[in-house]
Amino acid sequence: MIALALAAIVAAMLLVRLGWAGRRGAAPIGWAIAAVALVVLVVKDGAWGLAVGTTVAIVAALALVLHAAAISAPRTMRPPREAPAVHVPHHARDVARRVAVFALVVPVAFVAAQGLAFGLQALARRAGWDDANTTVLALFLQPVLWTAIMAVQMTRASTARMVAPPAVAAVAGLLLWSAA
Repeated sequence: MIALALAAIVAAMLLVRLGWAGRRGAAPIGWAIAAVALVVLVVKDGAWGLAVGTTVAIVAALALVLHAAAISAPRTMRPPREAPAVHVPHHARDVARRVAVFALVVPVAFVAAQGLAFGLQALARRAGWDDANTTVLALFLQPVLWTAIMAVQMTRASTARMVAPPAVAAVAGLLLWSAA
């Protein structure tokens, strides 16, 4: 069962890579397979299964990225006289917007992800998981949730729209925690 789940994780990483190469439907299927395989490993072996599964996923992803780098064509150099693509803001409102974006994406999204991870940890404790597995679950979910929240935030057109993703995560975490 463990070997099958680990093979599924490797296949999932291959599907994710194919999705990045242009086959759009392959990436979500790959992520779903990887998530299911990790759940199987957690149910079967707890924290050890999660550690082994994520290590196999990281190694498989790294191998795919290294392969892609080895076969890709060298990048053409830009002419040195081209203007930089990113300009330093000169107006106070532009500086304030950048500070607001940073504050929303880094500390606010971090705290919201932590709250949601704590809520899921409390729910797992309520379901009968032991302390070691619930702690690993929270430590694993926090950076994953933070990354997901930041990814959603960075696709928003305005700073005001960047507030909703961490707010939803924080409220969901609070509801899960209070329900458990």
